[in-house]
Amino acid sequence: MGKLLKWNELSVPVKHSFTTRRIGENLKADIFIARDYDNCFSVLVQHQQDLRQLFNKHRVDVGAVSSDYREVSDGFTLQFKLENSQLIEYFDQFVQFVQFVLKDLQHTDNEKLIVEAFLLKLKNWKKFISSSKYGKLSPEQIRGLLAEMSFLNVLLTKYPEAAEQILYSWYGPERLQHDFIFKDLAVEIKSISSIDKRSVKISSLHQLETNLSELYLHVAVVLEAPENAPDKINLNTMVSNLKDKLAQLNDIELLAIFEQKLLESHYLPDHYYDNYHYIVRHLSDYIVADDFPRLYSGLIPNGILNVSYELDLNMIDLYKVEHLVQKIGAAL
Repeated sequence: MGKLLKWNELSVPVKHSFTTRRIGENLKADIFIARDYDNCFSVLVQHQQDLRQLFNKHRVDVGAVSSDYREVSDGFTLQFKLENSQLIEYFDQFVQFVQFVLKDLQHTDNEKLIVEAFLLKLKNWKKFISSSKYGKLSPEQIRGLLAEMSFLNVLLTKYPEAAEQILYSWYGPERLQHDFIFKDLAVEIKSISSIDKRSVKISSLHQLETNLSELYLHVAVVLEAPENAPDKINLNTMVSNLKDKLAQLNDIELLAIFEQKLLESHYLPDHYYDNYHYIVRHLSDYIVADDFPRLYSGLIPNGILNVSYELDLNMIDLYKVEHLVQKIGAAL
């Protein structure tokens, strides 16, 4: 992705000052990108209220980015400073998170809400900036994430009052044993790339093995969309739609939780994803009963470390279930 802002156009100022450029014109708080005498780049959030306690509550330093809060002649300043200018491309990604803040809060004049949003964004960004594994998702990873978020969207639409619990129940990005866990009920999400394909890949023994009372397999079809498909969607649009849905619930913590999950999925908005359009459709749900056809650890001899296999969907019609979303509602 190209840089969002031309940092090098900020000249080096005189000592003990900043060269700044304002962003977020519609916000009550004054927000700037800045460059100082030591050639370090920052984001500054200037405001009138003393929000030191809020800063101390949410403060986090992220290796290459430090945070500071201080009183200035005309109010107070929250500063996020990039300590290593060689990491400017990573810092630019933080500014992209800033753009999220500006979009989400463009209609508010609440300084406390704005400052808190910035602090929560930095917490969420911590995992990304400290990870050397970040890269664009592959088409297979995009399809898998779309399937998970499509299921998430269904749950948030059905049970908006339980949005926080639903978001915390989404474990897929953390690559734990199951994609969703609701108390004693788990759901594993699988996607297939063609309506003609009648099998799903089970990539580990643990995906269909559980100590919980109930385990379900949710299968979605994620098809490459024709150019003129009216219901096509890409990853950026799916994320934007879910953010809009969460924003309507008027709880900024929900957006922070969601963005943390996206970081754990190694996703950040990128125009790259605008080129991959899909149609997402729910196929079937299955209960993984005791006699469900699967491999599990008790069948595998010692010494075998990794096992993956494909499950024939034609052979598991007997295990189809209806109303999985209602069952999850009862578990919330």
